[in-house]
Amino acid sequence: MTMPESYSPLRNLADIEALERVPLDKRVFSWNLNDWLDRGCARDPGKVAIRYIADGNPDGPEVTLTYHELHRRSRQAANLFHSLGVGPADPVIFLLPTVPELFVVMLGSVAARIGCSITWMLKGEQLAELIRPTRARVIVALGPTPGFEIWENLQAVRGSIPPSVRILTVPGPGGQTLPDSDLMALAAAMPADRLTFRRAIKPDDIAAYIHSGGTTSSPKLVKLTHRGFAYKCWANAVVMAHTADDVMFADYPMFHIAGIFGRGYIAIAYGMQIVIPTPLGARDKRFIDNYWRFVEKFKINFFSGVPTTLAQLAKSKPNGDLSSLRDYACTGSTAFPAEVARQIEAAIGVRVLLTYGATEYTQNVTQAPRDGDPKFGSPGIRLPYTQVKTVELDEDGRVKRECRTDEIGVVIVKGPSVTPGYLDPKYNAGIFTPDGWFVSGDVGRFDSDGYLWLTGRIKDVIIRGGHNIDPTVIEETLLKHPEVLLAAAVSKPDSYAGELPIAYVQLAPGARVTGDELARFALEHIPERPAAPKEIIVLDKMPLTDVGKPVKTQLRADAARRAYREALEGVAPGPLAVEMVADPVKGQVAAIKVAGEGAQRAVVEAGIHDKMKAFATAYRIDWA
Repeated sequence: MTMPESYSPLRNLADIEALERVPLDKRVFSWNLNDWLDRGCARDPGKVAIRYIADGNPDGPEVTLTYHELHRRSRQAANLFHSLGVGPADPVIFLLPTVPELFVVMLGSVAARIGCSITWMLKGEQLAELIRPTRARVIVALGPTPGFEIWENLQAVRGSIPPSVRILTVPGPGGQTLPDSDLMALAAAMPADRLTFRRAIKPDDIAAYIHSGGTTSSPKLVKLTHRGFAYKCWANAVVMAHTADDVMFADYPMFHIAGIFGRGYIAIAYGMQIVIPTPLGARDKRFIDNYWRFVEKFKINFFSGVPTTLAQLAKSKPNGDLSSLRDYACTGSTAFPAEVARQIEAAIGVRVLLTYGATEYTQNVTQAPRDGDPKFGSPGIRLPYTQVKTVELDEDGRVKRECRTDEIGVVIVKGPSVTPGYLDPKYNAGIFTPDGWFVSGDVGRFDSDGYLWLTGRIKDVIIRGGHNIDPTVIEETLLKHPEVLLAAAVSKPDSYAGELPIAYVQLAPGARVTGDELARFALEHIPERPAAPKEIIVLDKMPLTDVGKPVKTQLRADAARRAYREALEGVAPGPLAVEMVADPVKGQVAAIKVAGEGAQRAVVEAGIHDKMKAFATAYRIDWA
């Protein structure tokens, strides 16, 4: 199969169905991810594959890596992993921010056996809990580096990891090189022109374990197959019209599926150029402050970002020559206000295409069509050869019936990129229907054009700026405080991050601790800083179900009311109240009750719209 340089228009569901008239096996030249990566590296060996700037300054010192160098080093890494005993079922774990060596490890680990991406921001027992069940033989981690605690966090749990596990290191910016464990130094002694071992890869062999908050809201590792990655290398190139001329930022967290695949494997498979603006990506304020200068200097054409990044860029004044940008971009989160998409299009002429995906799907399964109506607020239509529908499930998890147009139901997914399950089998209960559909935990509806509209989640995961946060991490941390009796963490809508974690607590009898004191306690003890709740509300009595569990639907509604009341403060001269109400089409809607009359109404409604347009939630105004 030759690599396509042009694509047919993709405007609607009919264009998706036209693609499907050709069997998928004729679209995908190999079901082995390594073949895609090898082909991408061999396409133009002298081309710069990776450009790395450590300090977020586009004029700062730059390190480059050609495709020839990347290919040689990744084979050396694979041979090193094999020499250290990495066998048929052994993953190579990597705990690395976005440095060039990360890409060497990503390719080398999947060539050797299984790549395993774990969030490098984890610490303590939670980190150990993810490492132990992998039975990894090798861990590659950032060495001692200012501004990072990866090495220290790993050493803190070293005693709970089998001593046979070999730890290799990569020096970070300004960090130490540890000669006895330095990955690149050890790999340099290995052959670079070939693999020293043979392996036969079948389509359903596991290629990677990727960390995810997942459907059950618990930290876990998702098994992803060569079939899934190979299919997505084809499908995502089609929906985004990728070519070797694309230049993109590696600014997503590379432990996230949108990073490791969307800014890693697919980019390399097509011979694109990857620009690393800082090891922290979009989490680095220096990069965001210089974003448009980076675009101009490096001729970025593939513009994307999590909602937090896009919301911030929408408020910044674009400067410089941005003519390299395509006229469409994408974001991988559904908690994205339509108004932000409109602001970006007005500012730089780029349409933001919303997608719906998850680690369990090997990234996205729907996307707004690149040549069609983006229908801001909808994550678009399904990808070719992937099925997505909304259904009513019975108590045993069986599909009772498929939902009608504009009827809300549970989103279920089937397709070549869907995970076969989690590494720890205890998480697999109930994730598939008896006939093989993946139960997403999301609820939504399809309109008459086949566009998906998500209206809520039956799962508890909190998505802060594209970062999945397990609420149990917050709850367990707070319950360690001697004066906390009950704790429940939920999401609070936020105009910048999409959602923020907040917590509700009920204190033990006689306790006097305040919410502010508990927030400081959580910040000090939580294993992952982004999960630290921004607000803790002390309740006289926690609302509980019949079996004693917090009623999180009530708490989410309360959190939403608080967020919207805060945002609307001062907009109306008279009383203003907010209630969350159910809508048969839009799901949860903020009903804003306002007292007023006559000429005031137009001014107040304009003020409400100006505040509420920053949120993804639908709203209505009820005048008293």
